[in-house]
Amino acid sequence: MANQNSTKNLVCPFCSLHCDDIQVKTNGKKYNVVENISCRKKIESYNINRHSNTYPLMKNKIISLSDAIKKIKDIVNSHKEILILNHGIELSGLRSILNFASQHNSIIDHINSKYLFQNIGVVQRTGYIATSLTETKNRADTIIVIGNKIFDKSPRLIDKVLLPKHSLCSNKNNRNVILIGNFPIKIQKEIKNRCKLTNIKIDLDLVPDLLKNLQKEKGKAIKGVSANTEIKLKNIISKSKYLVTTWAASDFMKNKKPEIIINSICGYIVNLNQTQRAACMPISGSLADVTSSQAMTWMTGFPSRIKHVSNSFKHDRESYDSENLISKKNVDLVLHISTISPDKIEINKKIKNIVIGHPNSTFTNQPDIFIPVGIPGIDYEGIMFRTDNVVSVALKDVRNISLPNSQSILDKLA
Repeated sequence: MANQNSTKNLVCPFCSLHCDDIQVKTNGKKYNVVENISCRKKIESYNINRHSNTYPLMKNKIISLSDAIKKIKDIVNSHKEILILNHGIELSGLRSILNFASQHNSIIDHINSKYLFQNIGVVQRTGYIATSLTETKNRADTIIVIGNKIFDKSPRLIDKVLLPKHSLCSNKNNRNVILIGNFPIKIQKEIKNRCKLTNIKIDLDLVPDLLKNLQKEKGKAIKGVSANTEIKLKNIISKSKYLVTTWAASDFMKNKKPEIIINSICGYIVNLNQTQRAACMPISGSLADVTSSQAMTWMTGFPSRIKHVSNSFKHDRESYDSENLISKKNVDLVLHISTISPDKIEINKKIKNIVIGHPNSTFTNQPDIFIPVGIPGIDYEGIMFRTDNVVSVALKDVRNISLPNSQSILDKLA
């Protein structure tokens, strides 16, 4: 347990940047972020509060951990089709999910797999040229950000990557940032005060047309983009020595054809590389999406939507889609694993639901059994993978609230 008001380094598990430069003061139970960083409130919101559940619940009544595990085993053994829905877990926990699935012939899906498959689809069809956070921070002189909510999901993307205080880029104060989409005024002002900003406010469905125009001498008119603006963009891009385009696939899911938007971005970067240097830097979700897809691919050959059948894992993107399985009641038990986020979990009352998760978890309906577990990077050590796939980060622990970790629970259930 930490000493009274000791200072510890936190490797943040709460978004895909996994920043490792955060310091917290802790008394062993509660912690507070030392510096006034953009995601301070979010990190501190994971403290235990009066609404937290630190004991297992069965139909909203407290039971012992041993009784909860026994009850879950009984439920598992009496059900035919089990879906394990991953809402975010670190590497060791994911290994335990796979072990459990292999013992019970279960289906596994990640809650954000629909976003994952948008980016993976590009790799499968045409491929794309990618870069890392470090390379972008130190080398990029022009960065195109496409989307609407990317900075909400990764609050320190500006400070850590786009406009860092320290980088190898010799002209970082003259770095060009191009925002394409509908970004808050506050974000625009923050970027404009630190570099050269070009803001293109357009419907994201028009992104493919805009990128086509940037590759032609003259293209069709695009609503919200003047001819002078297109000329300015072409001038910035042509003079760029290293251009990076970044996006979050989840920003496009409400658009008509999200896969076409992502394909157009990746194709544009491939074309630019014929005459200059450019790369893509997609930002993944904040629920350990990359950790899940990386480890699942190593151990099964598939990133998500798999089922253990006849001593091996089979993949079917449609048949093992968790949304369809739950809505159509094609599974009779859902095991929700949610160790990172307290966001409200959708509970379908017409099937059995067990949650192993965050002590601050909330639900649309009460699950049949809920076991609260520690948070990786806060309560116990672990490993997660950063959004750019090139770095694994070692999570530490900063408090001791005597909750079990997800791996120990899953191993007892297997």
